[in-house]
Parts: sequence; structure tokens; C-alpha cells
Amino acid sequence: MQIKNVSGILMGIGLVMIILQFMQPVMAAAPNLPNNSCADCHRKLLFSSEAQRQFIDIRIKHLENGITCSIVCHEDKLNKSTASTYALWSISTHALFEVTCDKCHGGNMSATSKDDAHIGLSGFNISRANTPEMCGKCHESELMEFKNSQHFKNLESGEVPAPACITCHQAHSVRVLTSSEIEDFCSNCHNNITGINPLVPKKAEIALSSVKELDIEIAQARSNIISEQTKGKDVSSAQANLESARTILKNVPSVWHRFNLTYFDTEVQKGIVDAKNAQNIKTEATATVTPKSPGFVGLLFISGLIAAYLLRRSA
Repeated sequence: MQIKNVSGILMGIGLVMIILQFMQPVMAAAPNLPNNSCADCHRKLLFSSEAQRQFIDIRIKHLENGITCSIVCHEDKLNKSTASTYALWSISTHALFEVTCDKCHGGNMSATSKDDAHIGLSGFNISRANTPEMCGKCHESELMEFKNSQHFKNLESGEVPAPACITCHQAHSVRVLTSSEIEDFCSNCHNNITGINPLVPKKAEIALSSVKELDIEIAQARSNIISEQTKGKDVSSAQANLESARTILKNVPSVWHRFNLTYFDTEVQKGIVDAKNAQNIKTEATATVTPKSPGFVGLLFISGLIAAYLLRRSA
């Protein structure tokens, strides 16, 4: 009896396995999905091989970082470079003042076809050594000061490494380094390893920081002048000192490009002195005439004149 039961169980198991054998292809069949979708690749993945497990890991990382299958990952190198360049330019001061690609690279902005747009193109990569002359077309005073610098002389000779415009400002983001950034940046060249004056970076940071003081003193002087003007005081002398300080502040970007820190600091300190002098408004004392009392002699004289007058009339 027990043998018959066992035989029946085994036959039942065998029958189930035969049914599952026929059902498996139907259950495993892939849904009819459109071509080029993510599912075309990922629906086939199983944890059955090392390569597939790695592919799953990549997929998970993509999902965690919000990356989808798109042209962002597969576009060609030139398009990637162009997109990156445009992104940098779009947040630059050049973009703010509508200084577009053609200003540096040439070409025809108004053309509608690729060939016509590229007529007169000077090349996608501007030579580093030529950037001073190119940038100087708009930044004339900066170029004039830069030509007085040792940096420019080294760049022109080509004998030793020297910075050009894009070294400090970058080609497309056109950044202006702050006083908190300048020390680390200058240290790329000025350090003990290169042997190029390692004291310069700290001096540069101190010199550039003084510009903030000049800006603050100018603001204070302007406030004082406005306040004294409302009181009717003569502020012409203070106004002249303020204008002198403002001129120095305006010329700071140009003077900096001479890269003579002693000269730069001297100019900024002059501006600070002018601004402080503008704050000390001197008021000229106005002379007022106070009537003096005639005194006893004066009263006696006046009385005599009145008496003489009355006597003459009575006669």
C-alpha cells in the first residue's frame, strides 16, 4: 500500500515538472518593447555571471545618480567639448556683457549656414601666447600695464614659463580671482620647488586684500559728504579727495596687471589716504560783526549833538 502511494507521488512530481518544462518559455518570454529602450538590455540581466553582476552594479549607480540612457553619455567628443565651453561662457562676465564667441574666435554671427558662419574663423584653439593681444582689443589699459610686467617679458621670450591671460582668468569662464584665492593660485609657480620667489603669493594676497579697505573708506567718505551737504557745509575739498580715491579704485584692475606688488600697494594706499581725508570735512569759520556798545564817551557825544540840535531849532 505504501509502495503504491510513493509511486503515485513520484508520478505526480514528474507530471508537474513536464508541465513546467512547457510553460517556462512562455513565462520567460520578453514583453514586446520598442527598440533602443533601456529594457532591451536590462530585462535580460540575471545574477548568473560576474559580467552581468557588474552591469547590474553600473545600472544601480546610474539610477542613484539620476542618470538615464541618453545622448549625454554617448555624444561625440566635439559636441561634449562645445557644450562644456558654452556652459562655462554662459555664467561668465563676458556673457553678462554680451561678449560672444565671434569676439575671440571670429566668424559670422548673422549667417544661417555652417559654412557661412565659419568664414573668417581664426581657429577653435587660440594660441596661449597670443591671448594678450587678443584680449587687449577690449582691455587696452590692462594690456598696457601687462606689457610693463616681468610676466609679459618672460612670455614674449618663451625662455621660462610665464602666465598669459587665460592662465589666471581661464578661457571661457573668464574668472577674476579674489584675494582669498590669489595666494594658492600664485603658489602654482611661486614656490620653493620651482625656486621662483616663494614670498610673492602671500604678498599678493595682502596687496589685493587692501582693495577692500579702499572700497570701505570710499563708501564712508561718500556717506560723510552727503551728510555734511544736507547741513549746508562746503564740501568741495572733500569731494576732490573722494574723486581722487575713486579714480585709483577704478584703475586697480589695470594696475594689478603690472604685477609689481610694491607699486600696486603704493597706489592703493594713496587712495585710502585720499578717502580718509575726504571724511574729515573742515568747515571754514564765518566771521560775524557784533555791534559794540558805544560806552559812556559815546553816549555823552551823542547827547551833546542832540542838545546842540535842539538849541539851534529854538533860536
